[in-house]
Amino acid sequence: MKKFVRIFCIVCAAVVALSTIGGIVYIAQLRRSDQFVHFDKDKLNEVYTALTVLDKDGQAISQPLYLGKNKQVPLAALHDYTYMAFVAVEDKRFFSHHGIDARRVAGAMLHNLQSKSYKEGASTISQQLIKNTHLDNSKTLRRKLNEMMLAVELENQFGKWDILEMYINTIYFGHNAYGIETAANVYFGKNAADLTLSESAVLAGLIKAPNVYAPDKNLDKCTSRRNTVLNLMLQQQIIRQDQYLAALDEPINYTPQSSGNERDYMYFALAEACKLLNMTPAQLYKSDFIIETYCDQSAQQTLCALASEDATTNKEGCTADMSAVVLDKTGGVEACVMRGKTSGGKRQVGSALKPIAVYGPALNEKIITQASPVLDEETDFNGYRPANLGGYNGWTTVKYAVAKSLNVPAVKTLNALTLDKAQRYLAKMDIVGQQNLSLALGNTEGGLDIFQLAQCYAALANNGVFDGAAFVKNIYSPNGLVYSRQPTSRRVFESGANYLMTDMLVNTVETGTAKRLHNAHYQVAAKTGTVGNSDGNSDALVAGYTTQNTFVVWYSGDLPNDVSGSTSPCIFADKLLKKLYAEARPATFVPPRGVVRLDVDKDSLYDDQLVVRCDNGEKFWFDKANQPTETAPKQVYDYRLQARCDGNVVTLQLPDTQGSWRLYRADPKQLLCADTTCHALQIDCDASFFAELYVKNKCVYTTPAVFVHYVAPTPFTSPDLSDFPDFTDFWY
Repeated sequence: MKKFVRIFCIVCAAVVALSTIGGIVYIAQLRRSDQFVHFDKDKLNEVYTALTVLDKDGQAISQPLYLGKNKQVPLAALHDYTYMAFVAVEDKRFFSHHGIDARRVAGAMLHNLQSKSYKEGASTISQQLIKNTHLDNSKTLRRKLNEMMLAVELENQFGKWDILEMYINTIYFGHNAYGIETAANVYFGKNAADLTLSESAVLAGLIKAPNVYAPDKNLDKCTSRRNTVLNLMLQQQIIRQDQYLAALDEPINYTPQSSGNERDYMYFALAEACKLLNMTPAQLYKSDFIIETYCDQSAQQTLCALASEDATTNKEGCTADMSAVVLDKTGGVEACVMRGKTSGGKRQVGSALKPIAVYGPALNEKIITQASPVLDEETDFNGYRPANLGGYNGWTTVKYAVAKSLNVPAVKTLNALTLDKAQRYLAKMDIVGQQNLSLALGNTEGGLDIFQLAQCYAALANNGVFDGAAFVKNIYSPNGLVYSRQPTSRRVFESGANYLMTDMLVNTVETGTAKRLHNAHYQVAAKTGTVGNSDGNSDALVAGYTTQNTFVVWYSGDLPNDVSGSTSPCIFADKLLKKLYAEARPATFVPPRGVVRLDVDKDSLYDDQLVVRCDNGEKFWFDKANQPTETAPKQVYDYRLQARCDGNVVTLQLPDTQGSWRLYRADPKQLLCADTTCHALQIDCDASFFAELYVKNKCVYTTPAVFVHYVAPTPFTSPDLSDFPDFTDFWY
């Protein structure tokens, strides 16, 4: 018996040895064959990068990277239950094996021998990543061995968390969606960072067979598969019992993304970095650069949340295209979001261009003041006939024309400034092109994108100095600094003219087209713009700034007329500012030394179109070098109401002077007559009278009151006959 056991052991050992030798020889031959796929780190770099992108505080930005048409989201941006759902259902011993799960391989081999097929592959997450990036889907022993060898090599070069991050960004989820971020967009209309536990389990479950388990394909099977994943997570102690029960009760709401072409901060930051470094996106993603940006993640999250909640629709009833951006004092982009196909491109900005192309330059050239009179009437400019949406206003001021966005005054101002000078000012803000008089209404050659407009308003916010707009602050390689932003710092407007423009835009918020932004807590300067006609609008926007930030909110596409610059953009911007300044309010705009606030005589201004100073009139800011020098003569009135009495008939007499008189009886006030200097009436008691002098339909003087006594008349009485002697007393 012992001899038999010894012989059996020798035979088994020989079989194992021969099998091992045969396996080694086969693997060696496989490695040398042309069909063997070698490990290629560059293929992994298509979904993995050592690139680090930081916000303004030095923290890693959690937004996804854009890798071609797909997106890569950092593992740190996700809830732990999101990525652990995939571990639970696909590879529960992921963190303990070294690329191959021997227990699963043994079980799969036994099952395959019994079924005489390759139905089970026992693939770990590492193996699946290798298959997704290096191999095809053929079910052959050669391909499987190739996969296992590469999985071991993968784990020798990368850590578990890196492998898991690459894996969730390469999985196919159906609907042409690769990666967890795109899948979250496609199935639930949200970012992967916002997935619930239930939604995470749905996505982890459907990758086994997207056409079977997707919520839009078969909701019952999707629900059953989700519950299986949740149960595995509970058994593996990834989630608690209460989380499990809550997720089971959560309905599966398939909410496909309504519109494409969404872009956010990371998209533009990396595009700018590629341009600065003269690198392709693929080269940048494979690099180990550290990119410092101006991103304020709190502001970015706020902006994205507001965009998700926004229900503004286009003429077809679909979610309207929109874009929004927030800049800091230096022109650094703190937050941005783009939604829809028409967002972010170059378009016409309407009246939002007036402050930077017309009024700002004209103030700087001292061609106008805030109080300059301008006639708003139908005007033909050599065949160009601009009109106002609400009709014409007659004689008004530049300040009023800005607040109400009047078109004719803008064109007249541009005419006085000249197109040549306007183009020179625009060129200082990097806007070039041959313009015409429609520039006054916001039409520019080629149009502007949202960042071009924002950086122009940032110049107004920065005391007239243009720094441009930028996402990237610094870029470092392992060897040190390779790029550092140096703002342009090009002066466009002098501080005095710049403040006058800012004050008019604050007035536009307080009384004009941007009044939906008005609040009593801090100053906002803004200008609206609308492009369209009676059949609908193509663009509706508001651009503005505080002492801390510049912002632009822009809706575009086929919009109804009720979506104009003063409606949806201002409503959105108001919500944004309230969130940004919930804890700390921005300071008030401070006038520089070169300006002065003066009272202007209203009568001279609106009746005679003369800007003259007075003691108590309408207030305007002026550049000290371009302020009115004439002072309206101070009119002194000293008239008295004369009263003459003839019995109880009172005649009231006033001097004949410029203007017209109105005579009143006091206590209570009662108008006796108007447009006369003399009036007679009969009184029946003591009475007071006064008069008011009106000049140009305005009361300019009130006389002192005159008190008139009532004199009662003496009554007639018959003589008392008893007081007379009897006639007989006269008898003789």
